[in-house]
Amino acid sequence: MTVVSEIIKDQENFRSNVLALQPSENTIPREALRALSSDFEQRYSLVIDSNFRNQRIHNAYAGTKHSETLVEEVERLARRAFKSDFADVRPIAGHLAAMQVLGSLLRKGDKFLYVPLVKGGYDGYTPPFLPKLLGIEGKEIPMKGWKIDYEKLSRIKGGYKAVILGASLFLHPYDMKWVKELFPDSLILYDASHVLGLLATGTFQKDFGEADVVYGSTHKNFPGPQGGLIVGKKRLERAVKSNPIWNYYDNFHLSRIAALGISLEYLSKSNYGEKCMKNRKSLVKSLIDRKIELENKPEVSDSAMFQLKYDNMSAISRELETSNILVDSIGRVGVNEVTMRGLTAKHMDLVGEALEYGLKSKTTSARKAVREILSVMTWP
Repeated sequence: MTVVSEIIKDQENFRSNVLALQPSENTIPREALRALSSDFEQRYSLVIDSNFRNQRIHNAYAGTKHSETLVEEVERLARRAFKSDFADVRPIAGHLAAMQVLGSLLRKGDKFLYVPLVKGGYDGYTPPFLPKLLGIEGKEIPMKGWKIDYEKLSRIKGGYKAVILGASLFLHPYDMKWVKELFPDSLILYDASHVLGLLATGTFQKDFGEADVVYGSTHKNFPGPQGGLIVGKKRLERAVKSNPIWNYYDNFHLSRIAALGISLEYLSKSNYGEKCMKNRKSLVKSLIDRKIELENKPEVSDSAMFQLKYDNMSAISRELETSNILVDSIGRVGVNEVTMRGLTAKHMDLVGEALEYGLKSKTTSARKAVREILSVMTWP
C-alpha cells in the first residue's frame, strides 16, 4: 500500500470514530459517493455554441451525449427542489457561485449590502476579498443581536445594486417582504450555503423564492458533494449563466454534478430538513438543561446550527477533538452530518451528554458517550 493510500485509510478510520458536529461539513448518500468515481470523473463537456475557425461548434468535445443529458437532468431536479425558474449546477464551489452571481450582475463601482462579519457574515463579502477582486463596494447591514435591525436598515439610502442575505453563522430567517419593500430597485441575493438543504426540503425561510437569485455550497447543510449551486428568476438566467466559462471555471467536474443529482433525488424522497430542525431543537434543549453556555439565548436558533458561547473556543475545539468530538474553532455546532447518519431527536440528549463531558475535560466519559452514539449510526 502506498503512502497516499495509507493517508486515505487513516482519514476514513478517523472519521468513522468521531462525532461530527461541524455545520460546514456533511456526508452524502453512498450512491452519490459512488457517482464521484464513475466514468464521468474523467470526462469533459463544454457547450459553447459559437463560431470557431469558420465552423459552428456546439460542444468543444466529442462523446458528450450523456454528459449534456446529465447536466440538463440535474438542473431540472434543482429547479423542482427550489421551485425556481432556472438552475446552474456548474459552479465548483459555493464561493465561486457567489463570484459568478456578483460578477455577472454587478459592475465595477456598484455598491451592495451584506451581513457584517461580527454577526456571522461571510468573510468573502468583506473588503479584502470579493469586493477588491470585482471592484465593488460593500456596506454592512445594521443588526440587532443576531437579526437584522430593519428600522435602522430603512434609514439607509444610496442606490445599492444588491442586498446580500445569508451568513456563515445562519441562525434566523429574514423578513423578505420588508427587505424587498425597502430596496425595490435592488437585487435581492440569498447566500444559502448554510441552509441550502433546509430550503430544498421546505423547512426554513419558506418565502426564499422572493429573492432574485439563491446560491450556495452543496456540501454544508445540503448533503451533496463539494461544489456550488445557483437558482433564480428567469429574467436573470441569461446574465448569470452566459459568461462563467473561462471567467470563474473551465471544467466543471461532471462526476460532481452526477453526485449532486443523486443527492437531489435523495432529498426529494426524505424528510431530512424536518429531522435537522427537530435534532437542533432537542440538542439545544439538552445543552440548556445541562447549563452549557450558548450564544443568542433564549432564542438560540431557528436553523440547523447554533453557537457555543465561550471566549476560548479555539482551545476548546482542540480539547473536544481529543474526546473525538468535532466542533469548529468559533464554536459553531451543526446537526447536518449526524442527521444524515441516522440520529433522531431521541438521540440528542446523549449527544448533549458527550458535549458536556468534552467541555468539562472529562475525556474518558466523553469518548464512551461518543462510542455509544456511533454504535447506532448508519450510512445514508
